[in-house]
Amino acid sequence: MTRLQVRPVRHGQGDVDVLALAGELDLDSEDVLATAVAELLRARQDGRAGNGELPAQQDGDTRRSRLVLDCAGLTFCDSRGLGLLLTIRQTLQDRGDVLVLADVSPQLLRTLELTGADQVLTLADGVGEALLPVAPPEPRTGDASA
Repeated sequence: MTRLQVRPVRHGQGDVDVLALAGELDLDSEDVLATAVAELLRARQDGRAGNGELPAQQDGDTRRSRLVLDCAGLTFCDSRGLGLLLTIRQTLQDRGDVLVLADVSPQLLRTLELTGADQVLTLADGVGEALLPVAPPEPRTGDASA
């Protein structure tokens, strides 16, 4: 068993934080990722980006910050790990932010598909794709039949 390691990755975009995951995300290691994300969110709230970059958001800034989890080194994820990923996604969504899972293995992708989590989690083929600018959501229009 390989204990989960979480490492911040520098990339030069102030509104995106990247955490590289390596090892197994399970009952025994979920606290490692939970703590890393909590520290990152505290740093954002204090006006510091978790990667030592520019602050993620300033007052009046409407950009949605992103947290990218680079899953290339993730070798295993059990139901507790999946539950944690969904909790992180919800926490970020409640803040107006986005979670992106990058470089997901075929095994993890299959788990996400079987559980339906692939329908709520944002996936990217790699960190490079996850760093691309995200278009703002389309404005909602009124009912056309009215």
